[in-house]
Amino acid sequence: MPKAAAPIFPLRDAWLPALPVLPLVLSAVVFAWLLSPTKQLGFLEPEKLLFIAQPQRNYVHLGDMLSYLALCIFHMLLCGAVIAALVLWLSRLPRRQTQAGLVYLAAILLLGSAVIFFFHKQADNQALIQLGYKAVCQVIAEAKLPTELVKDGKCFAGDTITRLTALAWVPAFIGMAAVGFGSAYAYATERDLPAEGTKGDPAWREALDQRIKALQRTVYLLSAVLVSSTITITLFAHLPVGLLADSPDSAPAAALSKYATGLSTFWGALFSITLVATFAVPALRLLEEAYGAAEKDEAGTDLRTWLQEHVFQSLKRQLATVFSLLAPLLVGPLSSLLSSVSGL
Repeated sequence: MPKAAAPIFPLRDAWLPALPVLPLVLSAVVFAWLLSPTKQLGFLEPEKLLFIAQPQRNYVHLGDMLSYLALCIFHMLLCGAVIAALVLWLSRLPRRQTQAGLVYLAAILLLGSAVIFFFHKQADNQALIQLGYKAVCQVIAEAKLPTELVKDGKCFAGDTITRLTALAWVPAFIGMAAVGFGSAYAYATERDLPAEGTKGDPAWREALDQRIKALQRTVYLLSAVLVSSTITITLFAHLPVGLLADSPDSAPAAALSKYATGLSTFWGALFSITLVATFAVPALRLLEEAYGAAEKDEAGTDLRTWLQEHVFQSLKRQLATVFSLLAPLLVGPLSSLLSSVSGL
């Protein structure tokens, strides 16, 4: 009897879509240890902050917002281009791989949406919103700028999303979508590797080499997306800094800038962990195939030599991949340079 085809998305892979989402969940748990959301970041006491005088305040805010909007547009165009490339690559894979990638994509988007909805609705789990968005929103609202960014001085006008909320969240959601598409393509890429022939069939070698290259290209693309996300978060967190005036007894602008720098470092580290979580399993599975082939090739050294050159010891590839994984983390310490864009 002919061997039954393996399922497109086996049950043993059902846990894989949770891996790229897991760092976000862990970050929410970690942030929840740092504050009580019910106090609405009362430690900031924005009503006690001193702001620079009008009309300078409006000019500084306008300049900061123009810089932020330009960066948001660049970030969203970059994410759109990456998603388009991933969709094109996914559509060019064999049918079974494409179907597996689509199932994976649906699973990760549903899981990510459920996590975001849960943390948004549960007051005790809004730490990410409190520390990330609301810390900035409260200071901008207290500055009483002649804009509609924060209507009536409220960061959330009931259930209505304010303009500042949209400016903060839309780039973030597009970046998350890019990660979802990248995860789906990575999963589809490692599926259904052809059976290895005697001493490493040339078709098997070519398939393995092409899949490893495809994974690395995807790492580079998502690294660029998450670096752009980190820079966007950094600039958003620095938006209120230029509006503050130093008081005789403290330096609130410097304190808020240091807070924003720490926030960007945290997100940069989180994004680097997300990259590792996204690509670890597909890469390990391909490496497992390669090691298994090397162990079976006891009669000759040709296959082992090829694997050493193309898979195990490609120094240039490995260095580029490691740098791409760490790139979002490296942006955090450099955010002090980016703060100059915000008028400091």
